[in-house]
Amino acid sequence: MKKHTSFLLIAVMSLLTLASCSNASNTKEEEDYAQSLTYSNLTDATSRDEVKEALEYAGVPTENVDTFFRGVDHFNSTIKEEGLTEKGFTTIDSLEPEYDQLAMLDMWDAKNPEFLGYNCRITSYDLMKDSISIGQPDVENADWLMFDEMALEHSPEKLFDEVEQEQFRTLYSFVPTESTKDIAVHVKNIQEDWKEKEIQFTNDDKTSLISVFFHDEEGYLFIGHIGVLIPTEDGKLLFLEKIGLQEPYQALKFNKRVELNDYLMNKYDISWDQPTAKPFIMENDELLEGYRENPNNREND
Repeated sequence: MKKHTSFLLIAVMSLLTLASCSNASNTKEEEDYAQSLTYSNLTDATSRDEVKEALEYAGVPTENVDTFFRGVDHFNSTIKEEGLTEKGFTTIDSLEPEYDQLAMLDMWDAKNPEFLGYNCRITSYDLMKDSISIGQPDVENADWLMFDEMALEHSPEKLFDEVEQEQFRTLYSFVPTESTKDIAVHVKNIQEDWKEKEIQFTNDDKTSLISVFFHDEEGYLFIGHIGVLIPTEDGKLLFLEKIGLQEPYQALKFNKRVELNDYLMNKYDISWDQPTAKPFIMENDELLEGYRENPNNREND
């Protein structure tokens, strides 16, 4: 228990430190790096219908789609759509929309004193649970999900049955790894761990999980952020995420996976001189195609 508690504290602190950014460099890689973002907070019928059509095209069950949008409605109405997109998809000359997180937190807590809200892991699993097969559940390393468990316990509706709850905890259990910055080693350890648990993705041609893994100093890998990627009929990529417990839902559009990588790494690859590996991104059980580091991280200057 002491090991798990220590890991939890480090994991929480790792996520809380993702709030600052370093100076940019003038490398060729940076010139090719994504500089804009197209996104929606799903406040209007046009964007919602577009996302619903994409989910239906991808074969996501109607029940899961409906639950997703009930969560969207609950959050957006609670914060009175403060600071959210007004209509359709918006393009900004930045890789990170600006939100008044303190204002959102105050409004959320005032109306939801016990319910923490849904996070990225709960939202993504609920959308994808019918496309994930777990033959050998193992929740030994799931203690760090205490905030997820609290959110599910006080949820306004029961999202998962007992089997799904066990699979949820299995999927997001931390993975033991070595003390190395070699991402290839960490990817292999995740693949072996998931193989032992018989975790398989059964609709990977139409939907996939995009997981941002972090490396803990005690020798563990954990999913600090996750979303669902859907190829659309027009050849684009749609990425759905819930940023955090009291933070907005986002639907984002990309032309290719390297743009998605740049968006995520811009937000999460911001530490330097740490003894652990950089964050890295998996698509289901493989390293994301186009994965690369954030050139704006001063360690990469």
